[in-house]
Amino acid sequence: FLTYIKTLLEEAGYDDLVLVDSAAAAFTELEGASRDLDGLLPRLILMDLAMPEMDGLTALRKLKDDPRFKDIPVVVVTVRDNDASLSWAFSAGAADYITKPIRKPELLARVGSAIRLKIETDERKAKELALMREKEFISAILENSYDGIAVVGRSGEFEFVSPGMEHIFGRPVDTYTTLGEWARDVFPKLEEDRPARWLDSERQGHEWCEIHPFAAKNGRERWCRLHLSRMPNYNLVLNIQDVTVLERSKQEMLKRRDLHEQDLEAAAEIQQSLLPKRFSMSNGLSFAWEFNPCSNIGGDIFNVFPLGPRHVGVYMLDVSGHGVASSLVALSVYNFMHYRRSTLVDRSGGEINVVPPDTVIRRLDEEFPYGKFSKFFTIVYIVLDKTTGEGAYCNAGHPPVFLLGADGVLDELGERGTIIGLDGFTPFSRHDFRMRSGDRLLLYSDGLTEFRNRRGAFYGEERLRGLLKAHGRTPIRELVDAAAASLHSFSENAPPTDDVSILGVEYNHLRTS
Repeated sequence: FLTYIKTLLEEAGYDDLVLVDSAAAAFTELEGASRDLDGLLPRLILMDLAMPEMDGLTALRKLKDDPRFKDIPVVVVTVRDNDASLSWAFSAGAADYITKPIRKPELLARVGSAIRLKIETDERKAKELALMREKEFISAILENSYDGIAVVGRSGEFEFVSPGMEHIFGRPVDTYTTLGEWARDVFPKLEEDRPARWLDSERQGHEWCEIHPFAAKNGRERWCRLHLSRMPNYNLVLNIQDVTVLERSKQEMLKRRDLHEQDLEAAAEIQQSLLPKRFSMSNGLSFAWEFNPCSNIGGDIFNVFPLGPRHVGVYMLDVSGHGVASSLVALSVYNFMHYRRSTLVDRSGGEINVVPPDTVIRRLDEEFPYGKFSKFFTIVYIVLDKTTGEGAYCNAGHPPVFLLGADGVLDELGERGTIIGLDGFTPFSRHDFRMRSGDRLLLYSDGLTEFRNRRGAFYGEERLRGLLKAHGRTPIRELVDAAAASLHSFSENAPPTDDVSILGVEYNHLRTS
């Protein structure tokens, strides 16, 4: 009988078969498989109800009582007319039955059906186990998370509240009733209709974030971030984080920023105070200027000052970069270039002797090496004799100075050397010129010619030349105003990316004493 069944099953492709002739032998095989780490329990047991020593029903009950084997489907073999035995077998846990004599189609159909059911049952149980473990994992996260999670139904009642809510707000989980009541108790500064607006947002999947102060148990104000979203069933999900530390840090940072802004504004006022205040120097010289830093404080600075009874000094410098560091270097140069210092005037022989511009520039280069300040700068320095109109200049990498004659003819003081900070990479040289009554000088920083408007176009030197030619006979104040107005019109309200400085000097008439 066993050989016959084995033959039928092997012909159908079932080649992993174990045949035993008693229930005791079957349990021995099962025990071995359960102890073997690599052993596999059978997917199906085909059991004759009529067996020696231990009958089939007894074996079936023992099998189903063992947690290790209870899920193995058992197909019992019985005689056709043994209805009582079948009833007892099904009560004991049999999955199906086959009647004797064994017929191949019936055997294969019932064995195949039982094995498929076993496979489906195993898959379902594996999914249930994975789902259960996932739920346990999520529950552990919620139990130990410091974030609060809550679910609010469409009626406004809380349907779920995580332990993290109690950690944040100090309210026991079982005291949460409705969203409106909770919001009124926890957020005293919240608009009265805000919870209703949260519930009225009916869009599925809609998400938004809000930060609100709330009252903690100790009465101190704290802050939380609410992340609100809609579930597919339109329930409202609240994910809440305590962001008190972040908010306090942000407020402290804002306070420091405000103090920093105040310091910058004070520094800007100091820098502005260093710019020339008068717009004339005796009745032979007048000047005008415009200064527009790209930040609160800039790296440009310029000055016009007396060098004794006959001479006037004029300079403009542009420190690389902008902001605090550039401004500090500009201030240092300003102090170095003070007209009372021996840097500019030699009083050692009892007379006032003006130091030549190229000598001053060489001293600047020695005093301000790049390695000392990590900054370089350009400067043009001019010395002008008010009584004769004779002038001398030295230009260290600065844009050329324009000389606009009283007759409207435009010339250029274009001789330039290298920038300050390169340790005398090339020698600095002096160049002479002469001004007649009504002649004007225009000094500017590259922030003017390199200004870029919203379309990306540069203001450029040619545009500046054209403006000077168009205002060839204009007094210096009006000329500087025209240059500033031209830049403003060109800019299309684009903010400057570099400091813009314009300084004009007009030599009005010759003095003979």
